[in-house]
Amino acid sequence: MSLPYVELGPPDGEAVLLLHGWPAGPHVWRRLAPLLATRFRVLIPELRDPDLVAQANSVAAWLRELRIERFAAIGHAHGGGVAQLLALDHAGIDALVLIDSIAFDEAPPTDLDTQAFLERASTEFVDLAHEDLEVYLAFEAPAPAPLDLTDRTEEMAAWSFPVLLLWGEDDPYLPVALAERLGDTVPGSTLGIVPDSGHLLLDDAFDPVGVMIHEYLRARYLGAPHGHEGVVMLQLERRHAWAEPAEGTDDEPPLPSAAQEVGPHA
Repeated sequence: MSLPYVELGPPDGEAVLLLHGWPAGPHVWRRLAPLLATRFRVLIPELRDPDLVAQANSVAAWLRELRIERFAAIGHAHGGGVAQLLALDHAGIDALVLIDSIAFDEAPPTDLDTQAFLERASTEFVDLAHEDLEVYLAFEAPAPAPLDLTDRTEEMAAWSFPVLLLWGEDDPYLPVALAERLGDTVPGSTLGIVPDSGHLLLDDAFDPVGVMIHEYLRARYLGAPHGHEGVVMLQLERRHAWAEPAEGTDDEPPLPSAAQEVGPHA
């Protein structure tokens, strides 16, 4: 099941799958993809199937065509729903990043035209470059059908791979309360709430968020030591119970609570 896609980065690098939402499309990754491609093999498929379950199945089949067995997935909005379905129904995810993602039975409205949607979605819409807006408006795909994952919370609670949740504090479509509920459902997850940002988090606060995603994947997906290149990883991890140090050992102390603000004003 081939999908139109763009690939960046070293072909022998560890795979990172970028799953866009609706109606913005894959242009939402225009700055994150080159940053990740300095270290990872970055794959950006076009998602146009309104049935998100069918879309997840297509993505899984496409990954098999590419002979990719293990990968990290980053999903924004409806793409986050596809990422969750991949984690629930298909093997292979070693790390998951959800950015202002649909969750449970909540999703952004589908009755707005693209420009009206974007105007509300971004706190920085007035500063959006004209050429970026044109690309956003040119992406055409049917509105996704509703997806309800509320009956799969026990499966999500059993996820053992690292999960990073990043949310715009001023998201008008998917409120922070949804992010907190998702964080509570996945006990080992990390939740970063970014001030002065909306649903298009990578447009509103790319500088801190892009670096955080890169460093999170470097540390938690690759397990690579920090090379002190001038970037400091902000640890927000909440441990699984099984990861607590045994009594009497010299293991590192417990990490802070998962729900913390991140970003330029945190």
